[in-house]
Amino acid sequence: MTARTSLRRAGLVAFLPLLIIGRCRNGDDPTTPPAAGLYHTFSEIATELHGLASAHPDLARVESIGRSVEGRDLWAIKITDNVSVNESEPVVVFLGGHHAREWIAVDVPFLLAKYLIENYNRDTQITQRLNAAEIWIVPMVNPDGHQYSVTTNRLWRKNRRNNGDGTFGVDLNRNYSYQWGGSGSSGDTFSEIYRGPSPFSEPETQAARDFLLAKRPQALISYHNFSQLVLYPWGYTHTPVPDQPRLHTLAVAMADAIRAVHGVAYTPQQSADLYLASGDTTDWLYFEIGVPAYTIELRPRTTFPGFELPENEIAPTFEENLPAALYLIDQAIAAPTMAMN
Repeated sequence: MTARTSLRRAGLVAFLPLLIIGRCRNGDDPTTPPAAGLYHTFSEIATELHGLASAHPDLARVESIGRSVEGRDLWAIKITDNVSVNESEPVVVFLGGHHAREWIAVDVPFLLAKYLIENYNRDTQITQRLNAAEIWIVPMVNPDGHQYSVTTNRLWRKNRRNNGDGTFGVDLNRNYSYQWGGSGSSGDTFSEIYRGPSPFSEPETQAARDFLLAKRPQALISYHNFSQLVLYPWGYTHTPVPDQPRLHTLAVAMADAIRAVHGVAYTPQQSADLYLASGDTTDWLYFEIGVPAYTIELRPRTTFPGFELPENEIAPTFEENLPAALYLIDQAIAAPTMAMN
């Protein structure tokens, strides 16, 4: 069965332009390019982001916010009207792909970028949002690990740091400085949640840190999978954050927006209610600048199919998460100073 036939039977033909137009197969080695089916590889993300910016130069700009351990660029795309001008507008950031095997967590933010750009001047509400806000999307924070998950080990999680003891990789979402080294992380280099030798030891998290502190967003979503959750700080402790009721209210609204699309339930909750995790992105950003920072754990809910979400669920996962992302953008526009602590 072809990919097109498969998508047609799943009722997703309308989303084929989102998924396959402009795809390329240029890997590190052009003679044996890595392939991830309808999911995007590192080189495909780079090609398509630059293509979007070239086609819409007044609306989108691509830049590298840093380089990975193996020297790959961490590509970010800025989306707003008057993209070349630094306007005093609320900033909302969407991150994807901290963990290599979570392919859907790369495609959802990428498809969000594509949707926003291609619907400007077509959809009145999208146009109004991009006239009033500055959106930054970094679809793949861990390009080396993602590449390795495509070419070698589909379930690889960490980056590709050579730890010098026969092991490779640091869990980037345990490498941020706030409460680094605490519960839910490990000092064992063999562990999948190895936190690294020190806070921000990895060039990928250093790049994310510097980027976020420079942009000082009014809100952030970091996409992961799986479990179908809308999570907010704290992750390192069960103690609530200073403004827990407001964070929870926003999380409930996003979960409701997600469920309204396909009837798929995402549970809003404090991150620690899933499990304790120290040194993660959203705890760090909330601590640093006190803005709403969410982790959305995408489909599926359970370990089967787990990280290997079928391709025919790419489009519906994006569709249901789109209104949640738009809702958070709207909240940032309505209350451009969203700092809580």
